[in-house]
Amino acid sequence: MRLIRRFVATTLTITLLMATAACSKSSIVFVSEGASYSFAEVEALPASLERPAYAGEPTDDASGLRREALVELRGEGAEGAELAEFITRSLPTQARAVPYYGEAADIDGASVWIVVELWGTEEGVLDRTRTWVFDRASGEVLFSSSGK
Repeated sequence: MRLIRRFVATTLTITLLMATAACSKSSIVFVSEGASYSFAEVEALPASLERPAYAGEPTDDASGLRREALVELRGEGAEGAELAEFITRSLPTQARAVPYYGEAADIDGASVWIVVELWGTEEGVLDRTRTWVFDRASGEVLFSSSGK
């Protein structure tokens, strides 16, 4: 009987840990490795990224998902917090889009923010990507691209 209780307790503990890990899956990835890209490489970037767990969710959920992603990004250190503030100021909050990848990088010698977001049509689902490249100094849009 003691062996059965121990087995049940161990099984419940493992299940709880796995559920907690699944629920804490990152909603945004932030990279700051000083990488250098061409615009063609940035345009191809979304195809190489894993889509977030909320892909396919209704666009009505975008506002809350965006808020969660930006809170998480602010926890990624000074650069992550800087990018979160930039996104908050520069990309419309009423948009049906959620950033899921951010990177501090260089393109043609310019220091840039790369942001990839998942978006969807009105009353649709989050199923499309949009890639932005912003000049970090001026905030100017240097590149944007949309895809499926």
